[in-house]
Amino acid sequence: MTSRIGGMFCMERISKGSNTFLENKGDDVRFYMSGRCALYACLCEIRTLDTKKIAYVPAYTCETVLASYEKAGYSLRFYDVDEYLLTPLFKDTDLQGVSVLGLSAYYGFSSYSRSILQKCRQMGITILQDITHSPFSLDGYCPEADFYAGSIRKWMGIACGGVAIKREGKFEIPIDPPDQDHLKGRYEAMAFRAKALLTKDSCYDQKAYEVFWKTEMQLRQSFAKQGSDERSAEILNHFNAEGLVAIRRRNYQTVLDTLKESKQCRAVFPVLGENSCPSHFCFYSEDRERAQRQLEEMGIKSTVYWPLPPQLKNLEAFPHSLYIYDHIVSVQIDQRYGVTDMEYLGKSLSQLT
Repeated sequence: MTSRIGGMFCMERISKGSNTFLENKGDDVRFYMSGRCALYACLCEIRTLDTKKIAYVPAYTCETVLASYEKAGYSLRFYDVDEYLLTPLFKDTDLQGVSVLGLSAYYGFSSYSRSILQKCRQMGITILQDITHSPFSLDGYCPEADFYAGSIRKWMGIACGGVAIKREGKFEIPIDPPDQDHLKGRYEAMAFRAKALLTKDSCYDQKAYEVFWKTEMQLRQSFAKQGSDERSAEILNHFNAEGLVAIRRRNYQTVLDTLKESKQCRAVFPVLGENSCPSHFCFYSEDRERAQRQLEEMGIKSTVYWPLPPQLKNLEAFPHSLYIYDHIVSVQIDQRYGVTDMEYLGKSLSQLT
């Protein structure tokens, strides 16, 4: 049987409306094949005037994000991330020699210090914010940033979802054509997912994940500055962003209201601020593997973001990030689900032992 909560998105329908979620975010907005393509494109734009090529990036992040920096020729310097609200632990002394600061607002919640960002501006350090987790949060775009890059594919069913924004001026680098094999795989995976939901046959879910991961692993080897296909761009320009935000906020708050915390489930973000649009419901678990097994038995699929990236070597220097890597779990609370589903999720999380 298919899971009650969790799993891949089906293909998003093209809406007749319009949205403004990217309006006034910068002078130049481009759509790319994926978030890492968008991030890499921004770095290619930045490096044309960057002689240092040293990036100050979070120790808690995805290896594919770091791969974009490495492919663009940057060496990496890491800062720790506190497990409390996933707050970046910047060090002023680490800024010496840095040319790019990588920033993220995790899971839709922003908790970084703007004072050090203002210092970066004074020092001539370019700020590149990964907006993958925060494209719909009112405070999801750092005012001090020079570039925004991320993926909307984490939020809905689209084949391409990369977004790159240059705050001032136009991009000078060209856009590469999208990889047609990659697009074919993405559309095929979403079609299998739709068939799984229609037939309640989990074998189609298995096929969807096989195709998805095949294309994902190929992308990790071949990503560049590939642009989006027209269908994905049309979806991004016309989907109901306000509805997405309203439902996700309602769902997150419903889980919070229903949840009774324990050592097996402590909310990473126990308060939903008025500016946040959550990507997931994230919690810390003392025994994560057991918690995930129990959730699976309840029909709830959970995910761990992320495995330790191979680029992070001196692990003892980042104890807070290591705690996050070892204990965090994420569950989907997106626009596919109603209040009853979220009450079920909250009660299920409360039953973890």
